[in-house]
Amino acid sequence: MNALKALIRRELQEHKWGFVYLPWIVGAFMSLVVVLVYLGLTEVNTENFKFSTDVFADSEVVQSMNEATFDQRREAIRAGLLVLGFPLVIALGFAVLAYSLSTFFDERKDKSITFWRSLPVSDSFTVFSKLIVALVVAPLLVIPALLFLHLVSVTAGSIYFAVSDIVPFTWAWQAYPWLDWIRVIFSLWLQGLWSLPIITWIMLVGAYSRKPVVAAILPPVVVVLVEGVSLSSSVFLDSLFERVQPWSRAGSFPKEYESLGVAELSDIPLLFGMTEFWAGILISSVFIYLTIYFRSKSDYASVE
Repeated sequence: MNALKALIRRELQEHKWGFVYLPWIVGAFMSLVVVLVYLGLTEVNTENFKFSTDVFADSEVVQSMNEATFDQRREAIRAGLLVLGFPLVIALGFAVLAYSLSTFFDERKDKSITFWRSLPVSDSFTVFSKLIVALVVAPLLVIPALLFLHLVSVTAGSIYFAVSDIVPFTWAWQAYPWLDWIRVIFSLWLQGLWSLPIITWIMLVGAYSRKPVVAAILPPVVVVLVEGVSLSSSVFLDSLFERVQPWSRAGSFPKEYESLGVAELSDIPLLFGMTEFWAGILISSVFIYLTIYFRSKSDYASVE
């Protein structure tokens, strides 16, 4: 256990920007945007989403807010906070992919692999410690920044609503979905398992290739082109897109989600009952085995 803690601490120290600083940078930026919107200094307009104080100039909107039930308020708050937090989840995804690509390549490039392999820690233990960082630790490190964004958003909104005499200050706080944080953590962890084939593939190419970016992208592109030309199908491409989407909204998942949502804990058995999930675990196991093998055989000369 001490060895695992030491390895995890080392990974976080070496990848502090992606796992520690990036979530807070994105969270602080989103918090600033929220405050500026409620101050009336800016607004956010997209094809499917509008965030502006102009919305509350509509008397029907104000009336519906005052007449909303507890459950309706909770769902409205939940939807708004999920949309605001989505950039943080995207940042987490990019951080995990960048980490997966660089973690084995960098130790060969900077020749530190010689030192790390001199320690009484097996290659398999090192590989699994890196997987734990990507799948378990990294999502946990996003939670404080996400909570900060939520608290700033609800506080700013509550002050604006109270000052503008729209609804009482406690309108949002009374219905805040605090228990959603358990669902958020489990959703992020299970998303990692759902995307595991992609994560382990990227780790694999980082463990053996001199040009990991090319090695990570080129084979899938070739498979997609060959399948498209020879079979006129896109099964492989569709499966790749499914793996990078939220698992609860994947096309093969037996539930329909019309909007962004945090998975229910009751959905976990459904995920574990999917053939596609276990196929991904099997493929990932092969990639993990090959990653351990190549790391045990690699040295810094392989990137020069």
